[in-house]
Amino acid sequence: MLLSDGNRPLLCRLRTLAFRMALHSETLMSQHDFFRFIRGREGVWELVDGRVVEKPRTNQRHRYIAANTLALLHTRSRAKSYRPTSIGTGILTTACTIRFPDLVVDCGARNDEAMLAMEPRVVVDVLSPLTRGFDPHRRLFEYKSTPKITSVLLVDTETACVLVHDRRSERWDASAYRGLADVIELPAIETRLALSDIYDGVELGPAT
Repeated sequence: MLLSDGNRPLLCRLRTLAFRMALHSETLMSQHDFFRFIRGREGVWELVDGRVVEKPRTNQRHRYIAANTLALLHTRSRAKSYRPTSIGTGILTTACTIRFPDLVVDCGARNDEAMLAMEPRVVVDVLSPLTRGFDPHRRLFEYKSTPKITSVLLVDTETACVLVHDRRSERWDASAYRGLADVIELPAIETRLALSDIYDGVELGPAT
């Protein structure tokens, strides 16, 4: 049967069926098929152990903090060799897992058509009540297991608090930055981020 524009209801049902089958299929999805799957699809999706998982939706506060941080990194990156990119840039953490952090600082060769960071150096995940329960410990483990990543920033949305994990040779150190007067040092990209700038315009509770 030839499907044309006159068969739109049937087309929609077939696409919905294919979508549900992909979500529940036991067959592992390849990277190539995953990027075909998410092309033009609403929401943010990740490939986890070869299976498609939708990330929780975020609120305005979450997105505002992410936008502040992206703007800061973009300003700092001028005349430097790294590029901050937003949530649309993926990180290949294992052969069959692709994560999409809120922000990625890419220090690799520029490729405007790439869906994956060429050389991810710094990762930023904003933790809001909507996203805090989305596998944060496993995500952090995967980031730390990715050789080129040197810093992981976990940014709270309720208080002025950023937890920074830094690679130090063969180990990782964790530092908590609390309060708007604190400043984060990111030596790998020769950048400093003030919490007052990250949380600019955001109403916050007291730091704990």
